[in-house]
Amino acid sequence: MSLLKPSLRTTVTSFRILSTHHRHIVGKCRHYVTYNPLDRKVKKGMGGIFEPFLQPGKKEDTIAFTPDVILSELALKDILPPDEQLELMKKHKQFKLSLPEQKQLVQLVLDSLQNNQPLDSQQLLKHVGGDKSELTATGNMLLRSSKVGALVSLELYRHAMELGDDQGTFSYANMLYRGYQGTIKNEEKGIELMSTLARKGHPYAQMNLAAIIMRTQPDKVKQAIQLYELAARSGISSAYTELGRMYRLGYGVHQDHNKAMEYFRKGTAVDSGGNPQCHFMLGVYYSSGLGTTSKEPDQTKAFKHFQKAAIKGLPEAQYNVGLRFLKGHGVEQNMFNAAEFFTMAATQGFQLAQANLASMYVEGRGVKKDTEQATLWFTKAAAGGGPIGKEAQQQLDLLTNGSSGKAGGNSKCTIM
Repeated sequence: MSLLKPSLRTTVTSFRILSTHHRHIVGKCRHYVTYNPLDRKVKKGMGGIFEPFLQPGKKEDTIAFTPDVILSELALKDILPPDEQLELMKKHKQFKLSLPEQKQLVQLVLDSLQNNQPLDSQQLLKHVGGDKSELTATGNMLLRSSKVGALVSLELYRHAMELGDDQGTFSYANMLYRGYQGTIKNEEKGIELMSTLARKGHPYAQMNLAAIIMRTQPDKVKQAIQLYELAARSGISSAYTELGRMYRLGYGVHQDHNKAMEYFRKGTAVDSGGNPQCHFMLGVYYSSGLGTTSKEPDQTKAFKHFQKAAIKGLPEAQYNVGLRFLKGHGVEQNMFNAAEFFTMAATQGFQLAQANLASMYVEGRGVKKDTEQATLWFTKAAAGGGPIGKEAQQQLDLLTNGSSGKAGGNSKCTIM
């Protein structure tokens, strides 16, 4: 079975605001692939539990009952995780309070909500030993571990905000803007609070505000760029990703590949080892020569950037590293390494890698022949749908019908 070979100039890529279609050409067939990884996490810190929401239309998990019903029925045991889990969270420094102190804090807030008797923020501050950040930390813990703790988290964030905690304010603004987990939605108030934080220099608020502006007020793109640049200078590497993406696509600005590369390069110089999306996009640029001084492809440089992004867990980069090991582009050909990187990407649900890995198991290239593994990965690729999924299903049918030696033989488009 031969492997489908996408053009080296049309490698798979993705961004957080816009889904982009990428062409993979083999013979007379063209495969269009949309890859848009969900829930990619950025480094927690000033953003707390809320990362910049750069993907419009993302639906959060919503509780199927009303806040009134929740408040009348909830007990402490419904909100807090088991003590063993709380101890583990404390060990990992997600909060500082002792378990009895934290339980008492959550009970105080829950009682105030159920009885409609507002608490005084100073009372809660005294309970946490004067450390207002513990209110935010407890709110974060509840959102991470409880599907019915959102209302208590919202109240904890509100009190933290009243006490001047910027992290609590940021989380409160996010919950209001999103209507997070069934809480009351108030976009106007959320934007107002984020704007205040952005003016104070809060980088995650700057990121979110920039994303909102780009989505709702594209005529104010200059303001969004300024916010992204401020966030980037504060060390938020994903801000460089967004700036590079804007100039690469001409999204709200004049398309400028040189400027896009400049931002992507800056993104590779921050964080530990650089931002993986920035490394990936530099790999895309070097693989085509677009935006480079020479205008000529440099597959060696492309491979190095893809590899750095792959090591950080980016599945589209892992796929491209596997492809280059498979074909010997920018690196010495190595079937074993190709299979290894395809496996990394396939395990994360990357459809092209799943189909390629299945083909390698059929042929015994880089791995031992294994019909069971080939069937597994063809099945997963087929479940992804689209042209790649259809081709994977055809190969799967040949394989399960006992024609593994002929799989791909009658197809003008083979899988990759």
